[in-house]
Order: sequence, then structure tokens, then C-alpha cells
Amino acid sequence: MFYIRADGNTKIGMGHVMRCLSVAEATAKIDCLHPPIFILADETCRSLIEERGFQVIVLHTDYCDMMGELPLLEAIFQEKPTIKNVGNQNKNIVLVDSYQADSTYYFALSKMVKTVCFEDMGQAYPVDLLINYNLYAPRLAAQYIAAETESQAINKYPRKVLLGANYMPLRKAFQTPSNYSVAEQVRNVTITTGGSDPYFATATLVEALMRDPMITEQEITLHLISGPFNEFAEELKRKYQNYEKKSANATTLQIQIHENIKDMRSLLYDSDIVITATGSTIYEVSALGVPMIVFYFAENQRQGAKELERLTNIVNAGNIAIEPDRTAERIRDTLRRCIQNKKYRERLYRQEKELIDAKGAQRIAEQIKELLLSQ
Repeated sequence: MFYIRADGNTKIGMGHVMRCLSVAEATAKIDCLHPPIFILADETCRSLIEERGFQVIVLHTDYCDMMGELPLLEAIFQEKPTIKNVGNQNKNIVLVDSYQADSTYYFALSKMVKTVCFEDMGQAYPVDLLINYNLYAPRLAAQYIAAETESQAINKYPRKVLLGANYMPLRKAFQTPSNYSVAEQVRNVTITTGGSDPYFATATLVEALMRDPMITEQEITLHLISGPFNEFAEELKRKYQNYEKKSANATTLQIQIHENIKDMRSLLYDSDIVITATGSTIYEVSALGVPMIVFYFAENQRQGAKELERLTNIVNAGNIAIEPDRTAERIRDTLRRCIQNKKYRERLYRQEKELIDAKGAQRIAEQIKELLLSQ
């Protein structure tokens, strides 16, 4: 049996659950595997996952206390059937996607099942398979690879690693080839912070853009994405819902707020510029080819922002949690550049399209199949 242990909530956002859903959908197509079962600490994401057709087990535990859940996991693994068509071999496997899990947790878990983990920070864990799909991951290879057999003996390093954007599990909607083309003029600008917005960065950015006459006099619509865990959702609507600025002859700047989005691909595809926190969204935007500007507000996002800036001409505006005004100013200045310079936007389009293909989830699914069937 293939299990997925992940959580999503207002504090950690939706990224863990969403990328695991992509892997779940890919593994569900493999004949020798049962459909994966999700294990959650609480009910927060249950309906989202069940709507996608997957079974959910809720532990009713604190998502931060990973060690405390181990007895519950052991009971689950002993009750459920194993993989199909391989006799009576007990070959359960669990994919863990959590920043709360540490080496002690993985070592204990590995005594029960085969283990796979997503990892972002260059931390080697004692698992059977470690996946870091980030652009910067190949630069961390030495931190993951065991120092010969002595290191393996002390159970410090992963047995196998998958590194780089070839293993980014894009959501199903973004696996479809994109026919995006760069528009003559910037008309639609989308701002997204992910599943949550812990620092109300959206408002910081909107206020900075609204102070710039060059931007506000354009016929631009700002599309503000309010994620499912946005604690400032109501305040965002009070401030900006149906905002319009009119000049003497026409409406110029408009603002639209988008909640409960069912078709994120279309919203991003229809954008001329996407302003986004680094995370899974940068890979989805790159797959489409929409020019983007990035910022970050968490340490696990910093390396992605810096690597994106190193590999392309995309501007990394900085840490909006620590330097909100400076970050917003850099985004404002870069948006002005995008408005004035189509060739710059075309360069971003070409660079982004070279970063990623749409086969990461399938590659991971095949590796999980191989691990399950191995002795």
C-alpha cells in the first residue's frame, strides 16, 4: 500500500498537499499499486483530498508532533493490505511531506515501512528515496549523497535521491502543453502569495502599485488571489473588492479578487504578468511561460528565489516579511519595466519555458513503483 503523510493549514499553506495530490494522481495510474491513502493530522484538507477521489485517514493529532503520531501510524500500516500481485510480501511505503519531520522520525518510520520524502533545504534524511525538485537542488547533491558505506551504516543518508526540476510534480492542469504568447500590452497582472498570506503581502503590494501614477493610469486589472487559508480574506475584500480608478475619459486601474478558484491555470494563462511568492507556483507559471516577478517570505522559499534570479532575468524582489517596503518598491519598478518593454517579457517567456517539463509526477510515480517492487 502507498500512503501519503502531509498536512495543510493556515500556518504552512497548501503546497505540501497539492504536490502530493499530483503524485497521488500519477501513482493511481500504475496497475500494480492500490490507490494511495492520505494520512492527515487534522480535518483541514480532508474534503479537498476526498473530492479528488482519494481515501483519507485523520489522526486527530498536532501536526507539529510527528513523533507522537508514530504508534498510530504503526497500527494503520499493520491493518491495511499491501501491493497487488506480489504474493504476501509486506511492502508498504509512505511518502512524507512535512517540515516537522526530522531524522529521528524517519529512522523510526523506516522500521515499519519503506520511506520517501520531499525535502527543500538540503537536509539528508535516512529514507529510501529523497526528492528535492527545486531548481537549486542539484547544487545540494553533496549534502545528500552518503560518504561511502560508513555513513550508510549509521543510517544518516538517503539511499537514493531525485534532484532538480525534472521531478517537480506539476498539478494535472499544468501538464497540458501551453500555447501562451506574450501580449503587446500589459493588461492583466495577477498577484498570488500561495494558499495563505501570513504577512498580508497582497495589500502591501497593491498599495505600492497604487502610489505609482505610471501604473495606475494604465488600463490594467490587478487580479488578487485569496488562497483558502488567507486569514486576511475579509479585509482584502473590504479594501479592494470591485475597485476602479477612472480618468477623464476611461476606467484605468481595476482590481478583482479571486477566491475558491477552480481553474487556476486559466487565470494564470490569461495574465500578462504574475507577481508571486516562490513555491510551487513558480513552476506552474514557468510551464505556461507567463512572465513573472517573484518575492518570498519564508526561509524555504529563499533559495528558490535566488536560483530563479541566477538562471534567468526574473527579478527576485526580496523578503517581504523582513523588508516589505523595499520588496514592494522593487516589484513596482519591475512591473513598470514589464509595461514598457515587451522584449524583456519575451525574454522571460523563453527562459521560463526552458526550466521545466510536465513529467515530474510521472517520474516520481515510476520511482515509487520501483521501490515497492524491489526486494
